[in-house]
Amino acid sequence: MEKTEISKIADAIKGHLFINKKIFITGVSIDSRTTKKGDIFFALKGENFDGHNFIKNAISKGAAAVVISRLPSPVSRFPSIVVKDTTTALQDFAKYYRSKFNLKVIGITGSNGKTTTKDILTSVLSQKTPVLSTAGNFNNHIGLPLTLFQLEKKHRYCVLEMGTNHKGEIARLCEISLPSAGIVTNIGTAHIGNFGSVKNILKEKSELFNSLGSNGIAVINNDDEFITLYAAKINCKKITFGIKNIADVMACDILLKSENTTFSLQYKKRKEKIVLPAAGLFNVYNALAAASTAVTLGYSVNEIAAGIRNFVPPAKRMETLNLKNGIVIVNDSYNANPTSMRLAIENFAKIFYNNRKILVLGDMLELGGVEIAEHKKIGEFIKRNRYADSVLTVGDLAKHITAQSGGIWFENKNKLSEYLKKNLKYGDAVLFKASRKIALEDVVNSLIL
Repeated sequence: MEKTEISKIADAIKGHLFINKKIFITGVSIDSRTTKKGDIFFALKGENFDGHNFIKNAISKGAAAVVISRLPSPVSRFPSIVVKDTTTALQDFAKYYRSKFNLKVIGITGSNGKTTTKDILTSVLSQKTPVLSTAGNFNNHIGLPLTLFQLEKKHRYCVLEMGTNHKGEIARLCEISLPSAGIVTNIGTAHIGNFGSVKNILKEKSELFNSLGSNGIAVINNDDEFITLYAAKINCKKITFGIKNIADVMACDILLKSENTTFSLQYKKRKEKIVLPAAGLFNVYNALAAASTAVTLGYSVNEIAAGIRNFVPPAKRMETLNLKNGIVIVNDSYNANPTSMRLAIENFAKIFYNNRKILVLGDMLELGGVEIAEHKKIGEFIKRNRYADSVLTVGDLAKHITAQSGGIWFENKNKLSEYLKKNLKYGDAVLFKASRKIALEDVVNSLIL
């Protein structure tokens, strides 16, 4: 973080500054355990914690100042900024800090594929210039501001993943980060329990497009009917990508393999062979989204091909593990919703058509009143298309998958692990997928250790 004078911070977050010394802040902290010398500590309040209880710890670690919503005695003689809401203050400071930099911000949202698209685009852009991008899952109302505080003068691009599970979050993230380009990967049913309908999800995700000025660039998935319908309302520059429908940037000659995917990238009159080190047709869409953005920023097709080739896939997302006993594990346990679950199962079945296919599935969360129906639909989808030789599930909701598809339901992950260790054999291909809270990677780890 570039050093910032504390009075500037107080002005930006509309706070009252106590102990008005000329102090320069060199970092931001929300966790007293990792606070460093020169940091300003924001005492955030959540459902299960209150950062005000850790102010003394932050000061002992070297915090230069604190942002608080009340003035407790331990900091009455310490540089402090008092605000109404410390989370809003964190966001307002991030907005101010971002405005100090002349760079292009690319926002990425969508129901699936945000992280992979972000990583591919970062791999392409960083070939020519320093790029800041979202680390890990820092894609929400707290994580995105923390990412922006990593900006330095050397950066020319900032690639931000924007997640949401409640109305209004994307608009706020855009207000903070001021994107000049926006990608909506697709519209599915992730978090439908919080939004109520796919129409509401589209409305929320499309706030990214709405935030772009007339010179902004909307990157549009031409194969997603929800996005293409909305695209007519967008008043900025546009570039489209797709596989099925005619688009500016397209993929053809697609070959799905267990550890990579090859395809031809078509842009204008150019056609370039691409080797994508990730499995699944949906990852071709992610690569196309990244490629479409890169061409608008002046990158050549050759440079895009090299960037995609050097991209390192994120862990637990269609991650292929070849075990010594001849068993192939596809670890897609990072997260799941009905759309991503179908895509993962379908691609897994196509890639491993010669293997005995075993699906290990867990609960899909945040689906609200449709949670049972959506799990039943997954079971019907598997059975109707004969996508598996065996279906194993764990979790109260996943029981409804088994009820429709057939297979075995386990009451806990330990029993599931024991069963797999006893029954897997040479040549088996096993897909693991569930929502993040299920932590299905625990079962994966039990098999590879």
